[in-house]
Amino acid sequence: MKIDLHKITPKQKLVIAKGLCDYQYIMDNWRTNDTDFQDVYYEFYLKARWAVMRNLNNLKPYFAKLQSISPEDDLMDVLRSLKNEIEKGSTELSLGSKLLHTRNPSLPIYDSKVRDYLSKNENVNFWWQIPNKESGAPRGTSEVEKIRHDWQALRKWYDEFLPSERGQAWIIWFDQNFPNYASISDIKKVDFIIFATN
Repeated sequence: MKIDLHKITPKQKLVIAKGLCDYQYIMDNWRTNDTDFQDVYYEFYLKARWAVMRNLNNLKPYFAKLQSISPEDDLMDVLRSLKNEIEKGSTELSLGSKLLHTRNPSLPIYDSKVRDYLSKNENVNFWWQIPNKESGAPRGTSEVEKIRHDWQALRKWYDEFLPSERGQAWIIWFDQNFPNYASISDIKKVDFIIFATN
């Protein structure tokens, strides 16, 4: 079911409000890369991927990558680097998109909540981590092709949704409910609404 702004509950608003404090801290302090920053970032973005990120051998190169990438870096390059440095043989699209978003807030974040909401309610066809029969991906499609497809599909949805009447209503709702955070990117405002209501 598509999100109805009028049905967002006080509890869901609280989820957004709590997340906004951590998110603003991350965006204001990523350059420090100190222990406090890493703790907040881990709790906010990485804890759900504990199986991959639970040990320091993975955290150190991840936070080093955050310092070394530029806002213009290509997602596929970031993912290749993470695959080599963090978890051999595993491509972490969600983790790579969070790195890039921290450096370039105009880029979206890909995670399971966004993917599930968009695929079920907004008719976005994702391929990565979905069996080919269900996704419609051509047989033999490589992991890289699936990731590239999903990244393009996600960005296309945001490009079309944000200027739409419904997209603008979401932004207005967010700004009215969280005026102290009106300056964060519209993409992240939408991300917060999706996350809190799903």
